[in-house]
Amino acid sequence: MTQAILVPLAQLDQSYLHEVGVTVGHVIRSVDVSVLRAAAVRVVDKWRLLAGHLEWSKQLSSWCVNVPLHGDVSGRLGFTTNILKRRLDTQFAVNEHAFAQVVTRPPLNLFRASSTPSDLQSYATSKAPIISIHVTKLLNCTCIGFSFPHGVLDAVGIGHFIHGLDDELNGRTWDAPAISTTNVVRETLDTLEAAPTIYDDIHKETAAFSSLRRSLRPASLANKLSLAAKITNEHIRHGIETKAVHLGEQAIQRLLRETKAEVAKLGVGRVSTGDILVAWIMKAMYADESDSNAVCLISLYSIRAMLQDKYPTIKDYPHNGFTTCPLPPFTKGQLAKLSVAELAILHRKGFEPATEIAWLQAYNTYLKKALSGQFLVKWEKNNELWIHTNQVIGRLEKIDYGSKMFGVWVWFNPLEFPGEIGINKFNGGYLVQGTARSARWRAVAKLVEDMDKPQPRL
Repeated sequence: MTQAILVPLAQLDQSYLHEVGVTVGHVIRSVDVSVLRAAAVRVVDKWRLLAGHLEWSKQLSSWCVNVPLHGDVSGRLGFTTNILKRRLDTQFAVNEHAFAQVVTRPPLNLFRASSTPSDLQSYATSKAPIISIHVTKLLNCTCIGFSFPHGVLDAVGIGHFIHGLDDELNGRTWDAPAISTTNVVRETLDTLEAAPTIYDDIHKETAAFSSLRRSLRPASLANKLSLAAKITNEHIRHGIETKAVHLGEQAIQRLLRETKAEVAKLGVGRVSTGDILVAWIMKAMYADESDSNAVCLISLYSIRAMLQDKYPTIKDYPHNGFTTCPLPPFTKGQLAKLSVAELAILHRKGFEPATEIAWLQAYNTYLKKALSGQFLVKWEKNNELWIHTNQVIGRLEKIDYGSKMFGVWVWFNPLEFPGEIGINKFNGGYLVQGTARSARWRAVAKLVEDMDKPQPRL
């Protein structure tokens, strides 16, 4: 009887994500800790991938998850708790009655034990569980954090765990994602690499592909140190904070209605809710700035929908399944002149190439040939760089603890990029989380305050 199998990761999982740990946190009223732990163990037992440990395969030249097919898994879930005899301040909680508000992200130590690894090497060395849960009980709420290596799971992957946990807590049956000794993304990209070129030379010179070459660089030690130094400097000089704007149901409906009406007048196609939210938060962040620095935005786009017709199993693929699409840079002067609708249109047009298989083929070829498969974002002097991820695809808020939820948060460890935007649904509206300069969050807070005022009747 086979005791274990190796599940290989794809190149994308091992580009830079193999050095990143993620924590997804929920703030709720209360939970029975013993019930939560028992339900989480059942999820790990059913989805055996999570019972595995990381190891490097010389034969495959790849990081893999060594997955046990049988046996007890209770020791393969990290689970720690803490009790604090104090209250969590209201600045950390979403007010369900607010039209719109700025909320501060709570401290990470309420959601993640300090002993939790971040990078795949540390997970492999310690044979640490892939999923670690940390629960902190306070006087007025409970914080629950799910920590995991980004090289193994993305938003869709941790979403599978959260939804399985939801089903276990609420007595419903569910199907765990299949595990396999092959990797559908790795196989797909290998097939595209061997296929005739779809992306012709003229198409490669589009603004999107030019922006791609300008925005990524090899992940050499020197480039890693340079990027880390810039990130650290930005944190020290500008007081980087992570907060979120919660746009309640009425606020989001008004924003979408007004923006889509303007887009329709311009007659240039459609924009999504994600396009509008990215445009709105970028406009808000730079409301008080007018210097000559260029603003560069990199959006990450899931490849699952693109490949699902040909590779149906990719729909539930739990590892990293996205492509990177940088937009052409624009100045702060241009940003000030553009309306939210116009900026949303630019965002939609900018990453539309990334929705095509042709782009994925060219993107994969470029990463392998020009960057040797290992890459970092390129943060140039006098440029301000932003990375946008639409985490709605993971449905991270979709769990019923039998208790009221006050917020959904995401952390990246060990060092957070000071220009990160993440979008999640929450409580009928949206949470737009950002890691940015304190002055920019003050500008956002002013705009949110003005939004909450009654609108004049025409």
